[in-house]
Amino acid sequence: MKRFSICHFITELQPAGAERCVYELALRLDKRRFDIHVAALRTGAVAGWLEDRGIDVMVLNLRNRFDLPALFRLVKFLRDREVHLLHTHLFHADLVGRIAARLAGVPHLVHTVHVAEQRFRPWQYAWAKIASKWCERIICVSKAVRDHHASRTHLPSNMYQVIYNGIDTNQYRPDSQSRERFREKLHIEKDELLISFVGRLDYQKNPQMFLKAVETVRKRYGNIKVAVAGDGPEARAVERFLREGNNAQWATWLGFIDEVPALLNASDIFVLPSRWEGFGLSAAEAMATGLPVIATRVPGLTELILDGKTGLLIESEDVEALILAIEKLIDDEAMRVSLGSAARQRVQEKFSIDMSIVAHEQLYDEILRAK
Repeated sequence: MKRFSICHFITELQPAGAERCVYELALRLDKRRFDIHVAALRTGAVAGWLEDRGIDVMVLNLRNRFDLPALFRLVKFLRDREVHLLHTHLFHADLVGRIAARLAGVPHLVHTVHVAEQRFRPWQYAWAKIASKWCERIICVSKAVRDHHASRTHLPSNMYQVIYNGIDTNQYRPDSQSRERFREKLHIEKDELLISFVGRLDYQKNPQMFLKAVETVRKRYGNIKVAVAGDGPEARAVERFLREGNNAQWATWLGFIDEVPALLNASDIFVLPSRWEGFGLSAAEAMATGLPVIATRVPGLTELILDGKTGLLIESEDVEALILAIEKLIDDEAMRVSLGSAARQRVQEKFSIDMSIVAHEQLYDEILRAK
């Protein structure tokens, strides 16, 4: 069996959704069939994680958008590894990657779109259309992402393939011992409920809506605590929130943590009030852990969460609806258990990491072994 060289190329390697997808692909793709490499414009913690697991990683440390030496370092990297297929992730890596692939003579290229971008970025779709002849398939992490992207590029439907992000349901699973240890670490009493938010602290994820809601809920319920995990541009808003009144006594900002599965196990309710999404990786991880999830009714999340069956959906920006949904789950333990159990089953059946890996391998085989 011929072994093919594949390189995943991404904008940066900070621990976020797309980067974690690259990490899982790099580790789990069949090494008997594929020789895996990872390259990035900028570094981050994920680079070290990959290197520790024996993955070949090259970081360009791009200085600016006109850094031609970095482009040619990537070209050399692709040539030296005799890459058969370049798989790009996120816009800037795709822009540089398609050019580098042409210069290096890489015969095949695919690109993954990870988010249904709602900000005004027309140049991204213009580039995708102009350079479509340099890309054989556009992978989308949900049907919503596919429909959004296709509506702006008007590329033919056969350019697209939906492959959902995958969750490791062995890593993200209910674990009573982990729950006890992490709750003790956070000083959560047995009669207290922990409400958590995990994600990039960014306008897209709307952490400020989460903070407004839990502040109101806390005034009505004395037995709740709150944990926020993540970092990003909205971190200052979280810091301000913790300085106000006695908020720091019942709310904790953990920053970026490796112990997300432990935090989710320690939690009783998970909230993700995103303004837009591609898939909603952190919500899927919470569901796999058996948590009831409250999220906004936006494309991507509506494919993941079945309202009233595996979680609760509210309208984006509706703080009052979020408050009511949180209070509903606080008051109804049976509902929390029922939603959490159904949520884990849904992830196991539709969004497992094994399903995602197999779909990627089948796509690579289809492209690489085509006559």
